Amino acid sequence: MSKISCNIVKDMLPLYHDNVCSKDSKKMVEEHLSECDSCKSELDRIRDDIKIPKKEIEKNKIDGKAIKNISMLWKRSRVKSFIKGGIISALLISLIILGYFGLFHWHITNVSTDVVEIKNVSELADGKIVYHAELTDGYSLNRLKYDMDEEGNFYITPLRPIIKQEAQPPYLMEKGYDFFDIKDQEINRNGAEIKALYYGTPKDNILIWKKGMDLPKASEEIENMFQFE
Repeated sequence: MSKISCNIVKDMLPLYHDNVCSKDSKKMVEEHLSECDSCKSELDRIRDDIKIPKKEIEKNKIDGKAIKNISMLWKRSRVKSFIKGGIISALLISLIILGYFGLFHWHITNVSTDVVEIKNVSELADGKIVYHAELTDGYSLNRLKYDMDEEGNFYITPLRPIIKQEAQPPYLMEKGYDFFDIKDQEINRNGAEIKALYYGTPKDNILIWKKGMDLPKASEEIENMFQFE
């Protein structure tokens, strides 16, 4: 048999390594490898390239699990982030809405008595106290709060939002006459005696009436203004 060339053997080495060549071819390759170090080295290289150590396989399995775990963790984190983002967005929207109503619609700011004038305090024929109140700063008045302390001091507190609005006619609460029914308020408060009436707060107020104070009788014009059938 003629000697086989290295090129032919090298072409057959992958088949030889995988044991898919014929017996004659296998024998021919082995005879050549016994005498040719170059082809033998080539076979060793093929074996090194294809062979995967057991430890490497286990390592790859571990790495695969780690990657899978990281992927699942990332997905869970993304869902959590989405939920957290939705909650934060809802809170921000709620704060904006509450802030808007708080600034423009919640009547939480007391009006300083520096811009309040109380005059023409008098007594109606039925015993009600009538007075003229006017806010001089040009801003609207939104609400009056009625409160009484344990000592019998009654406070009529003017309130407005944090963001003030200019008063527009007709001036309903910013300027005009109002009355106070002492007997009716005492009944509403389970008979608690009212000893003094103030416009403002316990720390910032204007005295309207105090028990024992003599008030002038209301004029006929004012009496007609508060005629209740």
